[in-house]
Amino acid sequence: MKSIISILLLVGPMALFAEGVGFDNLWKRIEENSSARKSKYLEWKAGEIAKDRSDKHWLPRVYTDLRTFQTNDPTLNFMGKLSQRSATDSDFSTASTRYRPGNFLDSNNQPYSTLNSDTMNLFAKDTLNYPGSHTYSRGTLGMDLPLYEGGSGKTLAAMNEKRSVGLKFEWLAVRDREFAQSGFYYRAIQTLNEYKRRLEQIRKIESKFQSNYSLGNKGNPVGYAGYLALKSIKNQIAVLEKQSDLQISDYKETLYVLSDLPPSDIEIIESDLNVFLDTHFKRPIGYERSNQMNAQIKYAEGEKLKSEMEMAKFLPKVGAYSEAYGYQGSRNTANAYQAGVYLQMNLYNPKDMGVVEESKLNAEAALKKIEEKTKEEEAHVKSLFQKETSLKESLELVKETVKYQDEQILNMQRLFQSGAINAIQFAETLNKSLDLSRVLMETEIALLQVRTETSLFSNKEESNESIGRN
Repeated sequence: MKSIISILLLVGPMALFAEGVGFDNLWKRIEENSSARKSKYLEWKAGEIAKDRSDKHWLPRVYTDLRTFQTNDPTLNFMGKLSQRSATDSDFSTASTRYRPGNFLDSNNQPYSTLNSDTMNLFAKDTLNYPGSHTYSRGTLGMDLPLYEGGSGKTLAAMNEKRSVGLKFEWLAVRDREFAQSGFYYRAIQTLNEYKRRLEQIRKIESKFQSNYSLGNKGNPVGYAGYLALKSIKNQIAVLEKQSDLQISDYKETLYVLSDLPPSDIEIIESDLNVFLDTHFKRPIGYERSNQMNAQIKYAEGEKLKSEMEMAKFLPKVGAYSEAYGYQGSRNTANAYQAGVYLQMNLYNPKDMGVVEESKLNAEAALKKIEEKTKEEEAHVKSLFQKETSLKESLELVKETVKYQDEQILNMQRLFQSGAINAIQFAETLNKSLDLSRVLMETEIALLQVRTETSLFSNKEESNESIGRN
């Protein structure tokens, strides 16, 4: 009983490990982990906030200003007393008023013989120019309501909307690119594993052939030549296996970066290539712009609006405003207000000369560039369609040829046993099998590359909805 439990404990983890990770589950991990997507998503959301903020350009600006200060500045002191509505005659006293002749004559127009209030402060500093140091508190509550901005607010809102939509398309483009990359790497690992299995089969045939026949005798030049050819094939297989292992390791490391799933945990659930592609990467009927191109179009449209933004610099700005003040000092607390309308307009600014025409030319250049890129993208998609058709036909031919070649190996073994061929000829047959296996692997990977790249130009909102591409 204990032995059975021990066996189950050993087999259980192996069974779990060998269960494999489906592409659907892998993609969900990538969606949750992708730093590139998260970064672009945050940029998009920030753009949404900017768009919403600019949509409120017509709302009034409300502001406040509270401050307490101490000063000996004559102007601030005088205005502070006046703002308290508590100015007195003494606040207007200056040195010039103290030297008036009347300050030194009595009612009989005779000079004073005694000191009095007019003559005692003759040499003191005057209160208007030297008011001393005083403390004041001032509070302001204001509102600025734009009535007409020359269209700048509305244009800025439209530009931010274009930018926000462009950022969303970029976010979707990152998703599309990662989906295509992960699908390619995932299925390419299976292709390389199948290639390694074919190499192992050829290696076993070569080893069995070597063990059944003595070909290493240098006295038999023909047999020895066959022996060398077979040894060369064996070494070549070892090299190809190492190259395949390295490629698989690279693909798994890339998937690890995307999904945060350790390479040791990435076990592929094998499926037929055509079934895999038709399930996850349905071939689009015709050309559709990529999300990256859609983003560039929105940015170009936003660039076109810049000319309207620049034109607003030459138009008047009209608004209404109001402010309420509260003042407090050593004498009193008082308040005041002002309200009115204003008109602002640049009459001449050399820095703004030609900016409208410059913006129009830049916008036109951006649109022409988009037209050229759209044509290039459409031509590229057509080329991908043609390549896929050609690769599918080639893959079927290669598979059929590989099947014939496997049968040829069996025939060549029988011919060698009957003495109809020598070891060199048999080695050439194995060498052709190696070449065909490599061609089969490369053709599958090329087809996989073309189809996954074509998915960048398909309807992303409808396709692959079941695995969370929305």
